[in-house]
Amino acid sequence: MHQIIRKTVMSFLLVVLVAGCGAHRLHQAQEMYNQAAQIEAQASLEDGEATGDPLDVQALHQYRLARSLADEALDKHGRDLRADQLYGTALVLKALCEWRIAALDENVDSAAVREIVAGIGERAEAEEIALGTRDRVLLAALPGLTEHARGLRELDPQRAGALFESALETMENALTAVDPPADHPVRIYIRLAQLRTLRAWSHVAYDDPPPGMDEDRWDQLWIARYRKYRDRLESLRGANPRVEQLLRKMDFDFGVE
Repeated sequence: MHQIIRKTVMSFLLVVLVAGCGAHRLHQAQEMYNQAAQIEAQASLEDGEATGDPLDVQALHQYRLARSLADEALDKHGRDLRADQLYGTALVLKALCEWRIAALDENVDSAAVREIVAGIGERAEAEEIALGTRDRVLLAALPGLTEHARGLRELDPQRAGALFESALETMENALTAVDPPADHPVRIYIRLAQLRTLRAWSHVAYDDPPPGMDEDRWDQLWIARYRKYRDRLESLRGANPRVEQLLRKMDFDFGVE
């Protein structure tokens, strides 16, 4: 996704170093993930869309290494991770790797990734792994973020629109299910992600109004959709300069004064 959101995700994954092979391997996985995210930021990708840029390829390689290290930590050092209360962190890191790999590799079946991410959440529940608010929201929302990535690659505008619409609903359901506080960073993150998904959807659908709908009505429909999501961040504009900056840009993009 966009550089601002990518940096937010990076900040979510701060692993405290403690004794144990599992924690050490997990720290290596986290470092690899953060390196990949930094490479993506350098590539200045538009909303996470793969471009085939050499930096793109390098980031994809780093995410795959991070996933491999996370898998090794979970499979070989699960007992250590549980003792250090890091097993849930490792599961979430693996899920984030799957998301970014699906976003950057056009050959990856993102629908299958959705099942993998859902399976990670089920694994945490079955093994009674306690996850914090942030991690529970992320696991629930990642399938929607993956659908956003699929929508960016979809050439058919109607299928892309369906993916973006589903992504918005999935992210909303994640917030509803976990219900983090209004000013919780993960709620802000998901709300910003929804705005970017809505903008991507408008790019593929705006010039193709339904039969019988005039341009003015179609334009007002998109503004109403935008306001619905924007208003959910309105209370944070004054307290969060980054939110204020992004909303000003979004207001301009959607023609809202």
